[in-house]
Amino acid sequence: MKGPYPCQILTAVGLDSNNGIYPLAYAIVEIENCESWKWFLKCLGDDLDLYVMFNFTFVSDIQKGLLQAVSQLFPCAKHRFCLRHIHENMKKQWRTKEYKDHLWDCATATTVLEFNHYMHQLSLYDNLAYKWLKSIPPQHWAKSYFTGRATIDMLLNNLCEVFNGKLVDGRDKPIINTYIYTWRTWAINGFTTVRCLRL
Repeated sequence: MKGPYPCQILTAVGLDSNNGIYPLAYAIVEIENCESWKWFLKCLGDDLDLYVMFNFTFVSDIQKGLLQAVSQLFPCAKHRFCLRHIHENMKKQWRTKEYKDHLWDCATATTVLEFNHYMHQLSLYDNLAYKWLKSIPPQHWAKSYFTGRATIDMLLNNLCEVFNGKLVDGRDKPIINTYIYTWRTWAINGFTTVRCLRL
């Protein structure tokens, strides 16, 4: 958030039964770190009756402290990384479309054998890019490594991106006005009518 009192907005957004965006919770915190994420997730878990052993999936862009907070509070939950953010990090060194194509081939492969084939293709194309991608555990970003426990196969974090995009106009307002703006925008525009992109 901008203005004289800069802070961060933490959000949790889900899918409704029509694949529409359903904002679950948000919080305004001083700084984004493991402690603020743990507090936010604890409140979210209490409100939604999410128990430690529940089977659910987080999809994120690996925000500061979120990975540790999820693993500490919900050790049985699956945590996936947004593929678009992995690609953005990849583009810092490897910018061409071929790298994006290799990444998407690896991520959308539905079997481990097919995943290994595409990873091998990437290693032949550029071994350094292959080693960089291999350093990210595939269970967090590749469909072939997703367990059958999770009922969603999303690779992108479009839900939060769309939600945050709706709040841009309210970010430079005082905290109370941001809260009012958010809920008013939420109620009037109906976030649930916005559809997220599927692969």
